[in-house]
Amino acid sequence: MTDERWRYFVAVPIGEPLRAGLRDAVAAWQPRPDLAGLRWAHPEAWHVTLAFLGSIEPASVPGLIERLGTVAARHRATTLTTGGLGAFPSPARAHVAWYGITDGDGALALLASDLASALELDDPRALRPHVTLARARGEPVDLCSWLASASAPDGQLTVDRVELMRSHLGRGAARYETLAAIKTGVPAGA
Repeated sequence: MTDERWRYFVAVPIGEPLRAGLRDAVAAWQPRPDLAGLRWAHPEAWHVTLAFLGSIEPASVPGLIERLGTVAARHRATTLTTGGLGAFPSPARAHVAWYGITDGDGALALLASDLASALELDDPRALRPHVTLARARGEPVDLCSWLASASAPDGQLTVDRVELMRSHLGRGAARYETLAAIKTGVPAGA
């Protein structure tokens, strides 16, 4: 038996049309001197996190996939509006720069809540749907000027599947590996 543990999360991929629009916007923002304290995420890593599972044994993957399938089957595909920029925890002392997702009818929040219950997460947090664009390299960054002047592309996020993702941590930015993609609205085993 191995002591190896992997870091997992459940996400919704953002799709190529949205990724392309964001890629162009980020390329225009990156040279700004006021954003020099940010480390930009690679566009292929962009996603919307629904649940963070933390460090788990690889042998748990089949059971996780089964539970994800059960939850995904109960949810229909939906399309959400995207746009706008923000920062966590605040624009003046940002650790994260993000692109927003509007969940007007709460469908995405309900999916995240159902996943948290099915996965027995101890501390399910209220979903604040977003795509992480960049993280502070060290000290918090003042993003007030950027947020006041930047224009983010409007788009759409199609939520038609959830993905079980593995994080590969190490030097540099995290890499993500998709272990399973499960369509919404499809009965388990179908």
